[in-house]
Amino acid sequence: MANLVGRSRRSADDSGPAGEKLAGPLHAVSESMGRVAQETHEDVPALCGQQVQVIAVEDVPDDAGLCRVCQYGS
Repeated sequence: MANLVGRSRRSADDSGPAGEKLAGPLHAVSESMGRVAQETHEDVPALCGQQVQVIAVEDVPDDAGLCRVCQYGS
């Protein structure tokens, strides 16, 4: 069951230095991977396969939603 969320890092194509800021929609992360990643700040694959960094609930904007694949499956 996915109950953690993550965001992907900016790519070199986005404005600003790559890897420094988080961007894009939220992604669902499985608890087994997400708990460790949250402590170590390592990127992990979300349910959709996108590499993301697990973020704290406090950092989630009120109007944020999950990517379509994470929300509804493929």
